[in-house]
Amino acid sequence: MVDAKEEDFELVVLDDIPALFTNSRVDRGSIPDGAYCYDVRHDDCCQGIACEIKPHIMVNHWGTIIAKQEIPLEDGSYYPKEDLNYLGRTMTLDEFLQTDMNQDTVQNEQGEQTAQLNM
Repeated sequence: MVDAKEEDFELVVLDDIPALFTNSRVDRGSIPDGAYCYDVRHDDCCQGIACEIKPHIMVNHWGTIIAKQEIPLEDGSYYPKEDLNYLGRTMTLDEFLQTDMNQDTVQNEQGEQTAQLNM
């Protein structure tokens, strides 16, 4: 289990929600006020697909995400519409909490609407 204040996380987007991700389990006692921590469960075939977000995952734990906003749980779980979008950037928890992140909807090459994260 890692201390969130000492970990370098990957910056991700979960269904338009900016978040931090680590494959490790995070000590919930190290999460400051204003941050929300959830475990990510991967699929039963071990393909690395984020298929469920919950406060705690015991089986098929893929990793942990931390967001600045609560993820809307229904009956204790959130089922992502899309897989995690890894943005290729790492951040500490302090950097993430101090960064103002906005999202714009842009049109991709195929004409589909997608979210773009601006920092």
